[in-house]
Amino acid sequence: MAKFWFVSVSDEPGELWLDSHILREPQGASRREQKVSELFELLRDPIYRHVCRLIGKRAEAEDLTQETFLRLYDSLQKGHAMGNVSPWLYRVAHNLAIDWLRRQGRLEQIEDDALPFAAVIDAAPNAEQRLLASERHERLRVVLSYLSPQQRHCLFLRAEGLSYREIGEVLGIGVSTVATFLGRAIKRIAEDVNEQ
Repeated sequence: MAKFWFVSVSDEPGELWLDSHILREPQGASRREQKVSELFELLRDPIYRHVCRLIGKRAEAEDLTQETFLRLYDSLQKGHAMGNVSPWLYRVAHNLAIDWLRRQGRLEQIEDDALPFAAVIDAAPNAEQRLLASERHERLRVVLSYLSPQQRHCLFLRAEGLSYREIGEVLGIGVSTVATFLGRAIKRIAEDVNEQ
């Protein structure tokens, strides 16, 4: 198994801190390519899901995900250190998605359609189970539509395993704001679930 060039320097599980000595090593470009490839394998899927959730188009989400990692390589090539790499990548991907939506004239989509469970129904053995699954997905879609875009973004990033601090870095907000958005989202979901 490949050895990663990251060290965890906090109590938060899953944080990937860039070890800045990689930027000064004589092996240079080939080592950076290898490390960016390792990161790509590790974080490609969750970043792709985040971008796909935002823009709703798989092929474009794939392109933007690849562009995110190209920007990481370019940044390392220029000698920039970035601390915790995961939120840096999410932030770049998030900004690329926003820019893409803006160019398409669909920026309002981020507020209206950025729901992950649109009409996805698992194959079930019989019609009754399919109907129940469909009703659950529809209830969840409706409940999520009541949340503000910020609450949904925080909730989705938390579901991807990001810490409150990482979510704050991705969205450009404070940790206390992340906690407030998540608290309100969970309270709203719990209230709606208890009503039914």
